[in-house]
Parts: sequence; structure tokens; C-alpha cells
Amino acid sequence: MKHHLETARRALSDAPTCWQREAPCACLRIETSSHESRLFPYQHLIAASLSHNERGDTLRLKFSFHDVEIEGNNLRALLLALQDFAVKWVRVMPERYKRLEAVENTLVSSIRVQEAS
Repeated sequence: MKHHLETARRALSDAPTCWQREAPCACLRIETSSHESRLFPYQHLIAASLSHNERGDTLRLKFSFHDVEIEGNNLRALLLALQDFAVKWVRVMPERYKRLEAVENTLVSSIRVQEAS
């Protein structure tokens, strides 16, 4: 049992991160897939909100022309870094790492971007 937990922890620590903190940043890069990335200038960020339910967290970002919805677990640290305009990029956790439970780490499971209404 102990060996299994150590292996799982090692695999999780080797997993790629879902976001990177770096200040100051002029833009936030959002990678919705391995084939698509978008840049959003922080000067266009209007509002951000975080909600939690039984399935996990939802972080909503409202920019001047786009709405971004990020779903996952433990997204509070991401929200706090966004408050400082200090997130360089955010991406979805690759599928093979989603099965590892990130008890304390941020796990981004999906990102949706749509034009603001």
C-alpha cells in the first residue's frame, strides 16, 4: 500500500502543471487544447468569480469580448494569482493525468471560451 501511494505521488509530481504564475504579465494565454491557444490582455479583464459544487470548482472570467469558463478542482489559487494579473498561461490537464487525484494541486479539467453576449 505504501509503495502504491509513493508511486501515485511521484506520478502526480511528474505531471505537467495546469497553469504558471509569473508577474507582471500583460496577457493571459489560454490553451483550450493542444491545437488552440488564445491571448487575452489583462486590461480587458472585467470580472472573475469562483463557485464550488459537488463536482468541483468553476472559475468564470469575463473579458471585454469573451467569456471564459474553467472547470476543475482547487482553483482558488488560480483565482488569487489572477487577482494580481500574475498568471502567464492556463491549460487543461492532459487526459492521462486527470485520473490522478490532485488533493492539494490545481487540476483544470475543461476550458470553454465564447464570445461575450
